[in-house]
Amino acid sequence: MPHNKLRWIATLLALSLALSACASTPSQATVVGPETVTGLAYNPADGSLLKTDAAGLFHLAPEAKTWEAIKISATSGLTGIALNPDDPATLYVSGPGVGVLKSTDGGQSWSEMNTGLPKDTEITALAMHSFRRETLYIWLKDIGIYRTEDSGAHWARMPDQGPPDQDVRGLAHSTLPGSMNTGWLYAATPSGAYLSMDCF
Repeated sequence: MPHNKLRWIATLLALSLALSACASTPSQATVVGPETVTGLAYNPADGSLLKTDAAGLFHLAPEAKTWEAIKISATSGLTGIALNPDDPATLYVSGPGVGVLKSTDGGQSWSEMNTGLPKDTEITALAMHSFRRETLYIWLKDIGIYRTEDSGAHWARMPDQGPPDQDVRGLAHSTLPGSMNTGWLYAATPSGAYLSMDCF
């Protein structure tokens, strides 16, 4: 497969269904408002959950029944979240108008990580590499995939064509054991889920 052109193929994986399922309430927890969940992350350090939705960023502690808001400059329109499982205090969120924000203290403070990204673009999806924690991917509406390999310090556009359905709502990366490539990149769209070998 050429490195300068990704071929996206449809898959039966239910990634889009999994993203929809994120909107359901975890065990006895109540949801803050009727917003659709756009991102969900699990913190292996304490078993808590983080979510993004149209109202902002929220945290659900183990055994808690209510989501608590995390103070952030972008309080609405967030479209994704990624948490480093090897360093759970490191978080990334994305959204239109804010680009990518990073926190290294569990959400107490945030920094913009937008070097290399076009201005005034809409990021609709965010994902972290399955084992290279400094590598992340975002989808920019009407543009395509951007990748960082230095924890968000610099971004570069990937030479891909993208899935046939350009309305990407979610991204996920998984490992590809025994391959010269680093894994699979999945994209969730309203028409279904697509995947590409991560060879760019």
